[in-house]
Amino acid sequence: MQITFQPFDEPGWARITQLINKSNQYNLTTRRYTEADVSQMENDPACFTLQVRLSDIFGDNGMISVVICREDQPGEWEIDTWLMSCRVLGRHVEQMVLKHITEQAKRRGIQKLKGKYIRTDRNRLVEDHYRKLGFVQVSRDANGSASYELEVETASFDEVPITVASGLG
Repeated sequence: MQITFQPFDEPGWARITQLINKSNQYNLTTRRYTEADVSQMENDPACFTLQVRLSDIFGDNGMISVVICREDQPGEWEIDTWLMSCRVLGRHVEQMVLKHITEQAKRRGIQKLKGKYIRTDRNRLVEDHYRKLGFVQVSRDANGSASYELEVETASFDEVPITVASGLG
């Protein structure tokens, strides 16, 4: 498998918006954004945006993940949106995406990632997403929604059978 990471760009806006507004099962917050919102995020220095593509021996899976992080406090990114296509479940893509996020966070002086899981009737599949990736749960409400944190410097990753495409973000 080969994975490609790149920030949001104009050619990707329509597909990014489509994924944001149609993905329910593997969507941590199910926040919805318009194409205009996506365009603004691309140029917002407080936002880190990521579109992820995956290919394998059977072909190109296309864009399979979208991540939006916002610097809500100095040195901290809140993972506003993290969604993935269900067709890549069980393929360790989430570990590669988190590894890329932490690498980019280090480059930008970010020490802590904060993630939220907002429970819906359709996204219980990812209820343990952050915990499985090494985040520490800091709160949980009566509805089952939870907040998590990860210290960027102490994040660790298993080796996975995915190659990062060279020369990209």
